[in-house]
Amino acid sequence: MEQTPRSVLRFLIIAVGGVLFATVPMSLGTASASRSPFISPASSEYVALGDSYSSGEGLQSNAATYIPPSNADGCHRSVDAYPVSVAENLNLSLGQFETYGSGGFVACSGATSKDLFNGENGEPSQLSALSPETHWVTITDGGDDLHFSNVLIACLGVRASVTVGAATKSYTQSGVVHEGKTCDSYLDSATSLLKVTQGTSPEEAELEHVYAQIFVRAPNAEIAVLNYPQLFTQSSPPAFCPVAGGASLFSVFKVRSAQLGIGYSKSQVSKFNLVESELDSAIASAVSDMSALGHNIQLVDVNSLTKASAIPCNVATNGQSDINTLRFSVSSPLRTLVDNCHFDLAHLLSLRPFVSCPANEADVFLQHIVATETFHPKRGANNTMARAVEALFDQAPTSTTTLNPNLSTTMP
Repeated sequence: MEQTPRSVLRFLIIAVGGVLFATVPMSLGTASASRSPFISPASSEYVALGDSYSSGEGLQSNAATYIPPSNADGCHRSVDAYPVSVAENLNLSLGQFETYGSGGFVACSGATSKDLFNGENGEPSQLSALSPETHWVTITDGGDDLHFSNVLIACLGVRASVTVGAATKSYTQSGVVHEGKTCDSYLDSATSLLKVTQGTSPEEAELEHVYAQIFVRAPNAEIAVLNYPQLFTQSSPPAFCPVAGGASLFSVFKVRSAQLGIGYSKSQVSKFNLVESELDSAIASAVSDMSALGHNIQLVDVNSLTKASAIPCNVATNGQSDINTLRFSVSSPLRTLVDNCHFDLAHLLSLRPFVSCPANEADVFLQHIVATETFHPKRGANNTMARAVEALFDQAPTSTTTLNPNLSTTMP
């Protein structure tokens, strides 16, 4: 699938539409013009709903190896995602999920709460996979409501350091990668959805609505709601948190000590952690409220389980984290900036914004981001999520998992 600068961002950008209550969409739209209208799938006793943290975004070697048709439509469901492991280890039927629109593995990368009702990427409403025969449901939801992926791109900054004589000067400049709105605007929007007034927040109310509608369609289900893995360390993050390897600025400044890095400031990392904490609090409150109404719903606190393996903000040890950092399709991720932008040494030495780029440089830079791997859980984190869900469900085997026996070899 050809990827333009903005299609590369498709997996990092979510669009919020209006709520549309629909049990079975009448058609699949333009993305499915060659397919027949969607027919409600055979019942699955386990249904995995949600966004990229449930679909397994980033777990495949390339987009083509995700489970069809999600490898082509962008939903990116992986055979290594935690729902597949849960189904296998608890011997639950997840259905023939490798067939378009069928079975219980319907999580889709980039899905917002509203997308669970409307469908996404030409696929039907995720909630249409539910039925009275559904006994177990897992879901991650909320991160894309906050445009958190946009936050992580818009807030990227570059940090230049240069040693002249005995003095080393370093300065971080944010907003070099233009992403629709500014970093602060995205953060303000996310914060507004999490602001609690009269005992609840807009996001908590949205989540409660989703959970309630799951029970409408699957009244006999037990729901395991997973919150989000810890992305960045909370233990004394450094002044600058690098999320990819750096590049030399020798060709620009003719000073061998000059280096360029990409990442976030300490204050930004603290804000990200705060937003994530507030989102997880909203998820916990929504689950608690639904449970108080007598529904069989429980929280899986993935955040607590993954704190120790969050991104440590150290280039040398970032790879040891269970979360992918910023990934690029080129060996030197900052090479395009070094080659195409103007760097001012005098500004850097006086600790002022030191780089200016042509209008199209953001698109050129973003073309090299491997969005399908950036800031998503690796296999270790997915295994942690699976074990926590299994411990919660903790039930005896009741059926045989329905999987394609060729998946293990055809879907590496």
